[in-house]
Amino acid sequence: MTNLLVIIWTIWAFLITLLIFIILFPINLFFIFCLGSVGNKIFMNYMYYVANILLFFYGMRKDISGAYPFGHHGPCVYVINHKSYLDVVIIASIVNPKIKYLGKAEVFNWPLFGLIAKHSGQIPVQREDKASRQRGYDLMKEAVSNGFSIILFPEGGWKNKGDSKSSNPYNLKENQLLHPFRNGAFRLALEAKVPVVPIALFNAQDRFSDKSMKVIPGKIKLHIFDAIDSTLFKDPLILNHKCHNMMLKEIENYNLLDNADA
Repeated sequence: MTNLLVIIWTIWAFLITLLIFIILFPINLFFIFCLGSVGNKIFMNYMYYVANILLFFYGMRKDISGAYPFGHHGPCVYVINHKSYLDVVIIASIVNPKIKYLGKAEVFNWPLFGLIAKHSGQIPVQREDKASRQRGYDLMKEAVSNGFSIILFPEGGWKNKGDSKSSNPYNLKENQLLHPFRNGAFRLALEAKVPVVPIALFNAQDRFSDKSMKVIPGKIKLHIFDAIDSTLFKDPLILNHKCHNMMLKEIENYNLLDNADA
């Protein structure tokens, strides 16, 4: 795809996103503020379809390997590697809609979008604040007990810019295939006695780059692992390492095949 076509497609994608947001924003507010818990349930269900509509207009098709459709239908903890801003849309387009995201607190202060995130029951966390992390953990545990699954990106981000604009407290190396996982997701799974479902995203950053802000149509490749029974583990760190090793191996295999095809 030539650079000019990429620029045109990127403009198209941003205009489509803006149009859909403008159309749906008042509907979202109605669901969330006027219908209470019923509205929240409707909102989360229809966001599954919105995510799929967005990917369709972006010209992106999902290429999913592994355990899909999901074999597990109850509450669980989804752990996903973080590659780009597109990740949330990708995940929303495939998982059971009864979910809650743990997201960085700054997102909840964004105009309009933050209002929806806050009042639809998503869970904010200030990553550098221990008390905020504990509050986030308690809210996740409560959500699981109410039948919700939790979406977590246990790397804590996908990069550390190393400048004053970066709010990421973790030491992340930009070109590392998979950063070490924080342990909260796995402690939550053990304490709540729910399965962990690892999901490996392979090339989301190639479809939308936060550096160039360019949108490139094509396949989004990901692998979904079988649900892991957390009750078989006594130490969350062992479960952490198991998930990390599985996902890293799958990402390495994808990169080898991708480089061979290049």
